[in-house]
Amino acid sequence: MAPKNTKKNNVPQPVCEEWDFVDDVLASWAARTVYLWGPPGTGKSYCATRTGLRDREVFSITLTPETTAAELRGFWIPKGNEFVWMDGVFIEAMRKGARIVINEVSHASHDVLAILHPILESEETARLTLPNLETVVPAPGFQVVVTDNLSLDHLSDALRDRFKSVIRVGRPHPDALRRLPEDLREAALRTFDLESERAVSIRGWLAVHEMEKEFDRPKAFRAVFGRERGEQLYNAMSLGAV
Repeated sequence: MAPKNTKKNNVPQPVCEEWDFVDDVLASWAARTVYLWGPPGTGKSYCATRTGLRDREVFSITLTPETTAAELRGFWIPKGNEFVWMDGVFIEAMRKGARIVINEVSHASHDVLAILHPILESEETARLTLPNLETVVPAPGFQVVVTDNLSLDHLSDALRDRFKSVIRVGRPHPDALRRLPEDLREAALRTFDLESERAVSIRGWLAVHEMEKEFDRPKAFRAVFGRERGEQLYNAMSLGAV
């Protein structure tokens, strides 16, 4: 039996706090496969589905352990007295030269990880043969953007090697921050300097801002985070601790 692979960080993982740089990478035709990772609620999926599309259509899928490779590749469906082939989201994106955004790859099952190998191949070798024996080659412009909270370490060497660009983001997307009033914006940024278990997702701050349209601020914090955690955060923000 081959020894278990323990090699870590064999793919460069530059730390990037500048979303403008992420935008540039996503817009690059050369960046055909991109791995975007960092804390929850920073705007990875938001950016991946909106930035640098260059007229490309975008498809998005969030993986769970129950997601099957057949769901992504395609399947036969009954139509009248026969069965016809229905493309899955991967094949549809390949045919159209679109961007496919794959969220939460760390939750992928083994058969989904297996189908990622041909999807993430280089432009010269990427292709996938379907159960109906048709081989699909990606149209020009096809791009895969994978987002996750974890680094590449949880993936196999073969998958890690297939990403042309690996970017870590540690701050919320500016579009999300602009939706917050100044005091909430400053508090949100401060929490990203705390330990991971104390950090607050930008989604939480946005939810507080939405709740403030109907409640006062203390009640908005309690509604979003629960009584104990909400009161702790509100008091800490009042004292400038977050």
